[in-house]
Amino acid sequence: MDVISGLNSWLDQIALRLEPAQRRELMRRLAQGLRIRFKDRIKQQRDPTGYRYVPRKRNQIGKIKRQGALFQNIGKQLKIGYSADHAAVGFGGRTAAIARVHQDGQTIRPSKNAGPTSYPIRQLVGFSKDDEQWIQSEIQRFLNT
Repeated sequence: MDVISGLNSWLDQIALRLEPAQRRELMRRLAQGLRIRFKDRIKQQRDPTGYRYVPRKRNQIGKIKRQGALFQNIGKQLKIGYSADHAAVGFGGRTAAIARVHQDGQTIRPSKNAGPTSYPIRQLVGFSKDDEQWIQSEIQRFLNT
């Protein structure tokens, strides 16, 4: 959270100098750019720190339970929200519940007849140092135009 608080204070200083319409446009650009960055990272099966996701468990025969990579299509369901005062990137509905389980590494019952299953932490959304630098450069680019 140290990175986010520093970024917030920096953005607050910039926000004082911009009109509401300009702030809204800036927040729209940031939200759209972060959505693309998060989507690409999920597609590459990497968390914000650059490490690969913990692979799926194997069944008794030794095969992975489902074919393909984890979260193949979940990146397409990333939603953005923005106004003059904030920008947000996240999931909605049932996808948000699934993402929260993996983001926090919770233990849940996948169906009402199944036993509790513990999921390893797989961070889908979050800020990396690269994201922080991108945000700063995007703001500077916006201010220079």
